Formats: sequence, C-alpha cells, structure tokens
Amino acid sequence: MKENFNVSKLKNGLTILTYNMPYVNSVAINLIAKVGARYENAEEDGISHFLEHMAFKGTKTRTAKQIAEAFDSIGGHFNAYTGHENTVYYARVLSENCDKALNILADIIQNSIFSDEEIAKEYQVIMQEIAHHQDNPDDLVYEKFYNKVYREQPLGKSILGTAKTLATFTKEHFFNFIDKHYNAENLYLSIAGNIDHDKIVIIAEQLFSSLKQGVKSSFIPAKYIGGNGFINKELEQTSVVLGFEGTSYINLEKLYQTHLLSIIFGGGMSSRLFQSIREKLGLAYAVGSYNSAYFDSGVFTIYASTAHDKLELLYREIKNEIIKMTEQVSTEEILRAKTQLRSNLQMAQEKNTYKSEEIGKNYSVFGQYISPEEIMEIIMSIKADDIINTANKIFSGTTTSAIIGPNDLQGF
Repeated sequence: MKENFNVSKLKNGLTILTYNMPYVNSVAINLIAKVGARYENAEEDGISHFLEHMAFKGTKTRTAKQIAEAFDSIGGHFNAYTGHENTVYYARVLSENCDKALNILADIIQNSIFSDEEIAKEYQVIMQEIAHHQDNPDDLVYEKFYNKVYREQPLGKSILGTAKTLATFTKEHFFNFIDKHYNAENLYLSIAGNIDHDKIVIIAEQLFSSLKQGVKSSFIPAKYIGGNGFINKELEQTSVVLGFEGTSYINLEKLYQTHLLSIIFGGGMSSRLFQSIREKLGLAYAVGSYNSAYFDSGVFTIYASTAHDKLELLYREIKNEIIKMTEQVSTEEILRAKTQLRSNLQMAQEKNTYKSEEIGKNYSVFGQYISPEEIMEIIMSIKADDIINTANKIFSGTTTSAIIGPNDLQGF
C-alpha cells in the first residue's frame, strides 16, 4: 500500500525511504551505495568488495571489536554485500534500537580509518574467499560464463577482484573511492518496519548531514557479446551454463514477460525443462532457467549438470525445448506462472527485510516506489503472444555457453 510509503530528501541530497509496518516489532535497514564492480576501472578491480569488508574494521571512535560489540549489544543482525551495481549495508533490529543501529551504520560509512594492519588482515581473508571460489565448480563455470557474456567489460568480471589488484590497495585508495562514490546523492537509506518516518528523518539529519552532496556515480554501458568457454576439471558430472541476451529491469513490462517465460521454461517442478530433462529422461538432478537483470542489460540463463556421456543428449533436449517454447504456450502454463509470481510477490510483502530492499531498489533505479498492486497489474496484462514473442527474441540471439568437466569434452 502506497500510503505506508514515505520519502524525504535531506539538504545534502541523501534520500530517506520508509515503509511503515505497524504489525511487526522490528525494523530492517538498508543503506545502499550505488556503486559496485561495474563502476571500477581496471586498477580498481575488487575495491568495492574490499571496502565493504573494511567498513567493519575500525572507525575514529570504535575499534573492530567495539563495532562487533555495539552490534551484538542491541541483539541485531548486521552485514553487507557487494554486487555489480550496488553495495548494501544492512541491519535488522528491534524497533526500539533503530536509532542505535543507524548510529553504527553512519559511523562505519563516514568514519572508517582503514588501518594498514586491518588492510593486510582483510587482504588475507579475501584471498581465502577467492580460493574457496576457485574450489567451487558452480562458481567457476558461472565466472567463465559471464566472462564470455560481457567479454572485457566490468559486468563480466568477478566482484572479488584479483590478487594482483587487491595487493595494491592502500588506505588512500579507499579514502579516494569513498570520496568519489559515497556521497549523499549516491546513497539511499531505506527502512521498513514499525517506525515513524518523521523521527527517522530527524535521526538521519543528525547522523548524515555532514555527508558531502556529490554526484551520482556513472558506469560504462554494457554490451552482450557471447561465446563459448571451457574449464578442464575432473568431476563426477559435467556442469553446463547456456545463455542469451535477456531483459534489463528498466522496462518492467518486458521484464515480467521474461519472468513468466523463465518460469514456464525452467522455473519449477512443472516447468518444461524439469519435466523433460529430469522427470522424463533422467538426465539431470538440477535443471532450470532464470533472467538476471541489470540496469541496461540482462542475461537469460539455462543451467544443468549431467553425466559426461550424456552431454550431447542434454544439449539436444534443451534445444528441442527452446524450439517448442518459441511456438506455443498454453493457457494453463500462463495461469500457473502468474500464480507463482503473484504468490511470491505477495508473500514477500510480509517481510520487512524484503520491503526495505524493495523500496530502496525501486527508488534508486526508477526514482519512485512501484507498488505490488502496480506490478500485479503488469503481470496480469501479459498474454500468450507476449511470452512467445519474448521467447523468439531471446532465443534467436547469440548463444553463450560455459562447460566445466574433463578434458575430452573440450571443443564440444
């Protein structure tokens, strides 16, 4: 309901978004910085993610231990994550502790000191994260896949960076990156739960008014390229990721047409891929499809793992299902897919963690809050021809594939 949503802007440009949920006892807080891996130049590879780690490692008034103790003393859940398009610092606490949680978040965003000792320690932590990533076949094949989709572009690289670039970062690099990207115009504070908007604005003015206004960060537009990649690794199964240029999230009508397509094609146990590849032929335990949306691009992805000697059959069956998908969609399939989308959307509205993320993303992308009712109106207006046309547009494009398996599959 839009009447529960409020937005204000501080004098320095910081956007404050709230969604009142009086029936809960907690608040979910998201502090969104519109900067991520795709905003980095070659020398900055991995700095967004490294900075997110360093934010918890000491400020002018708190040590790393004191930050941890401050979080624990109010019994909340705090963390952060980095994506290609944003970095998010989030917390969930009881409503009575909202001001204290905001105080901690404001401190780590504005007053981190980036000591040489903590930088050295966190470098080792991230190197272990990279090593863990290299040991995970799924992570490897998806990294190879995106390297091919967005070849030599920021969207195609890992958010973790490389050992070479990470080793060069000093406190000056972090301070410069914050100065460039962590300004009021580039930050969004979104809160959902049992809260009063006017009180939140007053608290935010006290905590964030010293942020410089700055300008919104920009990135290089992405271009889907595509191609084939292979990773030689002895595994029990061969994992495959196939993809096509998908749909960005800037056009909601086309985005939800693609969502419905992905549900019908490979989005659940009744989907065509699941019924054909797993239930009928027993070729794979896990198989499916989804659309990854970015601001100006998207990737429609199909994934599966199978026995090494079944790879050719797997490819053939996926191709057959793609052809069928471009020809017809039944009324029952559309109704089932719409019900899945509607159910997921409505059930998510009950969680303040979802609402906080939703209003933050809506406003940072579209400059407005798009209500669930408006989304449902879009979904229910989609017809069979819309889905078939979307399938034809997507599946007629350049294919990207990535395979991880034994060496004798190379060149498949």
